[in-house]
Amino acid sequence: MVLLNNPEEKEEIEDELADVFFFLLRFSQRFDIDLTQALVRKMEKSDKKYPVEKSKGKNTKYTKL
Repeated sequence: MVLLNNPEEKEEIEDELADVFFFLLRFSQRFDIDLTQALVRKMEKSDKKYPVEKSKGKNTKYTKL
């Protein structure tokens, strides 16, 4: 990606991602959310909504698969 080839722009993006990551960690800590558990649960839901045999290579909404 061209944007990430520029070291200054890449650093700006890294800084923004670090801000988002910090907010996510702090929010989950404040409200006692287990991020690992939440991610696993979400991935399981997505597996049901987007079965590989129907969704691979497509960007169709799950209701239209």
